[in-house]
Amino acid sequence: MAAVSAPRSARTAPSVPRGYVEYLQARLLEAEASLTAMTERYERTKARFDRCYARHGITPEADIVNYINAKGMNPELKFWYAKVEHFQREVTAYGAALTGLDAVRRMLGDRVPEYGSARNNRRALNRAG
Repeated sequence: MAAVSAPRSARTAPSVPRGYVEYLQARLLEAEASLTAMTERYERTKARFDRCYARHGITPEADIVNYINAKGMNPELKFWYAKVEHFQREVTAYGAALTGLDAVRRMLGDRVPEYGSARNNRRALNRAG
């Protein structure tokens, strides 16, 4: 008759390496700094664009259609806005990773089941003891 192994007690899972958390935090800080810099560059470029077109009477208040068309065709505005969006995504990704790791740590605490325990228990049932 096959021997049934006793249920395994939950063991503490190895925590996320501190170096990895520090890496994520450093990348988050870099992404935030880059986002701030790119936002400032975009705002300066857009202000210059607005001043240039305002001299021709094209403003959002006066001629929204031509303003939107000109803005859409300006490659410099597109470039800086793409940079802003890129760093927004980076800040979101690193922030979500850190938030997720913290949530898992709080939710599971020290009660993390052993990796693959269900598979191992089934194997133990099929072995002749």
